[in-house]
Amino acid sequence: MQRPTSPSSPRANPEKLLAALETSRAHYTQLLALIRSRRDAIRAADFQRFSQLSDGESRLLAMIAELDRARTDEARSVATRLALPADASLSDIGARLGDVDRARLDVVRSELRPLIEEVRRESGIVRQAAERLSAHMAGILQSVHSALAHANVYSRGGRIAVGANVISSLDIRS
Repeated sequence: MQRPTSPSSPRANPEKLLAALETSRAHYTQLLALIRSRRDAIRAADFQRFSQLSDGESRLLAMIAELDRARTDEARSVATRLALPADASLSDIGARLGDVDRARLDVVRSELRPLIEEVRRESGIVRQAAERLSAHMAGILQSVHSALAHANVYSRGGRIAVGANVISSLDIRS
């Protein structure tokens, strides 16, 4: 079978698929910027900013998930119109497209893949930093609570066992 050199046939129009991939690329770029801002917020211990950025990140992730579903549906549709299996890869689809569409698809794919990997890597770093900070804060709270509760007894798990609160007072009149 000979590959077309002109734009793809109208029945196999990949425009919606390409638009979904390009929008995904834009969203992942925004997501990467948000993740890096969250990392900076952790460094500065700016918990309010961290929380605000987290909300924005959640909204962006929801948009990416919806876009991914649309991209998958459109890829299946284009693959079927090109007489490929419904689960054909983007490279298989690109091989059957015209030169212009294939080139656009290849560019978006080559930019999107490393961007997604960078988002995963940076997200893992932020998650790990947030977990460590959370554990550190929990340790501080446990120490403060134990000092106020006068327990100072360790449980089997190595944590300070908190007994009944001891009410302490100081008579400042004497």
